[in-house]
Amino acid sequence: MSFTLSVVTDEIAQDPAAAIAAAREMGFSHLEFNRVGGLGIHELSDDGVAELGRMAAGEGLQVIAVDPPSFKTVVIDDVPAAEVVRHAEVAEHLEQIRRACRAACALGAGLVRLFSFRRSSMVGMGNPSPREPRGGPIPDGLLAKIVAGLRAATAIADEYDVTLGLENVRSCWGNTGHNAARILAAVDHPRLRAIWDPGNDYVSGGVPYPDGYRAVLPYIVHVHVKDAAVVDAATGLTRWACIGTGAVDYAGQVAALHRDGYRGALSVETHWRKPGDSGPESTRDTLAGLRRILASAEA
Repeated sequence: MSFTLSVVTDEIAQDPAAAIAAAREMGFSHLEFNRVGGLGIHELSDDGVAELGRMAAGEGLQVIAVDPPSFKTVVIDDVPAAEVVRHAEVAEHLEQIRRACRAACALGAGLVRLFSFRRSSMVGMGNPSPREPRGGPIPDGLLAKIVAGLRAATAIADEYDVTLGLENVRSCWGNTGHNAARILAAVDHPRLRAIWDPGNDYVSGGVPYPDGYRAVLPYIVHVHVKDAAVVDAATGLTRWACIGTGAVDYAGQVAALHRDGYRGALSVETHWRKPGDSGPESTRDTLAGLRRILASAEA
């Protein structure tokens, strides 16, 4: 299948040299930078970003995306819609997006990740929390505020000629494919597309494939892959899993992506950790699980 294999480097190691070398050895062709040496990609100096680019090129790897945590922790429930962009925390995160866009351009990456604002009902990162069907509702009044913030971000993306990828995640309003698609349709801007994460859809209460996938399909530009399972249905407690051992139907998902003409990246965002491992071996096993699924789909 014609997919690029990418990896989020800090899932292997925080040390960029070690992570990049391991990514090449594992057979990845592309990299995605989130946190590097304990700093977010948006926090690096221009020289630090340039050094990352040199390290990637030295291993023959391309950078496909950068992942600031923009809007992930920002609660806007009590902010009037007309004031969202001027809200101090939103303005801070818009500057974060600007710095990430600059880093993406320097690294030759065309994609910058962001989120859809924090669900105010979340405790911590939301695990456990109730797994409502399709992720639960988005109040109409709140949707207008989300749209205001994201449209401000697209104006920055226009300046830098990059695409913004809205990642669905449990702790934010766009937690499932259905909720992400609702937000993307409301923003209705060509600079804002979807980073589709079936594992995040699943832990949020969705059915990633075919349900969430079908909803978000028109917007997908990038795909994160990780697996998950429910530990306690009553509380919504979930756990991450090695791909192929969890509950996400990756066999159906990758076959559908291929059938529907997606030719972008499958980017490993491991999350799961095998006992005693800080990342490299867990990522290696996760990639092996993904490759088994891909080989089976091609058979």
